[in-house]
Amino acid sequence: MTYEGFAELERQGWASDDIAAGYVDLFTPASDLAISNLVADIGRGEHVLDLCCGQGSVSEALLNRGVNVVGADFSTVMLKHARRRVPAGTFVEADAQDLNFANAEFDSVVCNFGVLHIPDQPRALDEIRRVLKPGGQFAMTAWCGPNVSPAFQVFYGCVQEFGSPQVVMPDGPNFHQFADTATAKSILNDAKLLMRSHEQVDCYWTLSAPDELAEIFEKGAPRGGYLLTQQPNESRSAIKEAVTQKVRERFAQGDGWHVPIPAALIKAVAV
Repeated sequence: MTYEGFAELERQGWASDDIAAGYVDLFTPASDLAISNLVADIGRGEHVLDLCCGQGSVSEALLNRGVNVVGADFSTVMLKHARRRVPAGTFVEADAQDLNFANAEFDSVVCNFGVLHIPDQPRALDEIRRVLKPGGQFAMTAWCGPNVSPAFQVFYGCVQEFGSPQVVMPDGPNFHQFADTATAKSILNDAKLLMRSHEQVDCYWTLSAPDELAEIFEKGAPRGGYLLTQQPNESRSAIKEAVTQKVRERFAQGDGWHVPIPAALIKAVAV
């Protein structure tokens, strides 16, 4: 399915200077914690595609390992952040659903939380398989759902309790489906990507104030921003106040607040 409403939400979101900057400033302290595990099996001299490269954090880590890496993203705004962050990097504009690379061009493809934002995920996975050499590795991360993730428990729970029932996300892929081992295996198998590992990675935010978690979700990504900005003012205020209170109660640690947002790390081989 193409999920046009969801696709438009993602297109508009990542075309926004504010959302892109919010993601870089607010979300990446958690998402970057998965990078060392994501690239652990990639060696010097490999030719690697960093798909949905965003601000270039993964490309930077790979370059530091002596890897020949190309970063690709559909967002010109995020690519500007990547080029500023990694002046020596190679970054190109590309749609993950229709990659402008040759068959079997890469030894590995990595994607740090990017697949979650792709409307037609099966098509993107087919493209990943196409550009991988036989036996090449695909590694990706995905956020665990509220059944596992304290951060999402708090945010989704407060939206459900205090949000307007009129605010509904556009229909799209299950945001947390790759965190389920059996589901991830099935989806990858359909693309001829044989899953060889599925494990949890500990990601988190260390906040200096309890109201920062609501700000991260509001300003750091299109979905969270939509769920908050589309609310009536009274509902939005109630959600943010409830999130702040739960952070204050549940996550205090020393002089700050430690909020876990665990991720799934999935690795597969092109067959």
